[in-house]
Amino acid sequence: MPGKPATDTPAFPHGRELLAELEALRSLLGRHGCPGEDAPDVLGLLRLCPGLRLDQWPELAARHGLQDWLALPLARAEFPFLARLQQVLNDLAFQTEHDPLTGLRNRRAFDRILARELERARRSGAALALAMFDLDDFKAVNDTYGHPCGDEVLTALARVLLEGTRSYDVAARLGGEEFALVMPETGLSKARGIVERILDAMRTRSVACPEAPPIRVTCSAGLACRRGPGDMSAQELYALADKALYEAKAQGKDRVVAAPLADLQPPRRESLVAANEKKFLFTGS
Repeated sequence: MPGKPATDTPAFPHGRELLAELEALRSLLGRHGCPGEDAPDVLGLLRLCPGLRLDQWPELAARHGLQDWLALPLARAEFPFLARLQQVLNDLAFQTEHDPLTGLRNRRAFDRILARELERARRSGAALALAMFDLDDFKAVNDTYGHPCGDEVLTALARVLLEGTRSYDVAARLGGEEFALVMPETGLSKARGIVERILDAMRTRSVACPEAPPIRVTCSAGLACRRGPGDMSAQELYALADKALYEAKAQGKDRVVAAPLADLQPPRRESLVAANEKKFLFTGS
């Protein structure tokens, strides 16, 4: 997209998310093509933007290459149905992308966000960290205190994740007792500090359960970080964090284990063989 990269947060609510959405939509439309003026079918797309004023749009459009988007002012007082329409759209979008129990992002939404942050990190060369969390002995909680208590434990971890992270970090419930957290522009050392604080907050939190005394539950975490301009897929980053999580469980649970930095891991064996062959050809030793 021409102009200044869409990383600045404009002076209106949810500005960064809106710019990311417009950028993704433009990329999608570019791949599928848009009809010309003489095309028989023309589709208009409506996106309500609460908090964005019309006088802010020209600068925003110029900065991020959005001059081909049309902005129209809609006064809620003159169009009372817009408030209801906006609320319905927001509710539907929330239900589609959020876990109904914890209110965190669901796996589908989180995968999309992680892919977007990986691409942003690749272009900027910034670090990006992914942490995966798994509640320790969660089956025993359900078996001993019942599933309503298990739901309270899941909700408690969700609250800890929201309270212990920054506004631009994104937490999600991947499924069951497994959670994830993506931390943009965050190196391994800083990410480890954030995860350690989350684990500490969880182990010291008392969870109130229906018809049972309060309980304390711990969780384990696996941490992976990528940095630099090199390519890395979401699946590869997931695999590193998941392997580190497995190691944290094997070491006794209630701890975080960090995977080696992806760009500092030793080359694959076939690469070493090739290097040795080159050395022999050039030096004879």
